[in-house]
Amino acid sequence: MTIDKLYNQIYNDESTKNSDTFIDIFEAYQELIVSSNVSQNTEVHNQVMRLTADYAHSLTTRENYTKAQPQIDLAIGLFESYPDFNTTDLFTLEFYESLIFDRAVVNYNLKQYKNSLTDLNILSKRFPNNDKYKNWIAAAKTYSMQKIINILWYFIAGIVLATSLFDEQDIGDFYDYLLYGGAVILLITIVAEIIKRIRQKSIKSG
Repeated sequence: MTIDKLYNQIYNDESTKNSDTFIDIFEAYQELIVSSNVSQNTEVHNQVMRLTADYAHSLTTRENYTKAQPQIDLAIGLFESYPDFNTTDLFTLEFYESLIFDRAVVNYNLKQYKNSLTDLNILSKRFPNNDKYKNWIAAAKTYSMQKIINILWYFIAGIVLATSLFDEQDIGDFYDYLLYGGAVILLITIVAEIIKRIRQKSIKSG
């Protein structure tokens, strides 16, 4: 089997439009695809690029995020190194845009919110009228903030425990510092909770 025959077989077969079927076929011939020399032939580069991009997207839609992550990066790299795209704004290519969003979705679901926000902010800047990207940004920021809130609650719990175990006479001025510090952290936590809820309400449906 050559890469050319595999490519034509896949894209001339209606059954491969099913994500599970496509994934099975790709993985059966993955060694052939990965070992194809894309640097010597732009046609082969194009074929490997499309196959890899479709595979990465299919994994994302099937919620196989761990396996999808490196495939998305590989597909994006193939787009960025494709000679015919040297003078092309890649964000004008719908599939490239889709891959960047897929990467954001994958990072989001793998709890890598900082990386997810990086791609979402790029997409939102390039496509300011796309509410989908704004919604995902709001969601990613909400979960990032929740991690901080959880840490703050642990601090508060520690302070409450400390003040319940020790009398003011035992630790002197440090007791007051604990109370003041606990009050400040509690106030910050309450403000953070309010901001988080406001962001949650700002997420539009759809």
